Amino acid sequence: MRRKILMGVLALALPIGTMAALSPVASAHKAPPNPVSCHVSATVSISPALSVKGVLSSKGKTGTTTVHVTYSSCTTATGPASVAPKTLTILSAAAKDKAWKTDGNSKKGYYLGVCSAFASKTTAKSLGKAVKNMLVAGGTLKGAKAAEGTVGAEVGFNIIGTVKGGTYPTASHGASIAAGLLNDANNTNLISGCPSGPVTTIDIDPANSTAVL
Repeated sequence: MRRKILMGVLALALPIGTMAALSPVASAHKAPPNPVSCHVSATVSISPALSVKGVLSSKGKTGTTTVHVTYSSCTTATGPASVAPKTLTILSAAAKDKAWKTDGNSKKGYYLGVCSAFASKTTAKSLGKAVKNMLVAGGTLKGAKAAEGTVGAEVGFNIIGTVKGGTYPTASHGASIAAGLLNDANNTNLISGCPSGPVTTIDIDPANSTAVL
């Protein structure tokens, strides 16, 4: 359950990629011939806050996750590079709580912000729509796929995709992003299903999170 909750949270909240599986994704993309390599940090804000019971809502209503992504220490084979920050707004639809008995909710109600609900296919679809054709350092990100894994010594996720277009000499090249969850009390509470109280932010570790675009 801990791994499923984490994977769902990542699917909803992290900046780039779509969830394809709970196992490592084998990359069919070649390494970028002229990549931009950066450290990645992100501020993730969630509304309504995640909690054990969530918030009773109604069908058709949505919650919002706002992700501000910042790139730092970017380099290429020819020297330093600058990559503009990105902001994503990800909408998640109110849904019935599959763990309604455990969470103490109504079987027929529609809820937002339920901690136990973030391993769903609906979450992955929301993220996929949010990052479709997203502009990145070297062009446009296409076909992004993500899987749970390790990032340094932390639990996190790894994604692959293809950057097409842009100003690089090649028409297309592979892209990869590794994002780790900071090992702190907030994320521990989040991964555990929010037993210690509501969660309004998710902490990404900039020291271990990287992107090659």
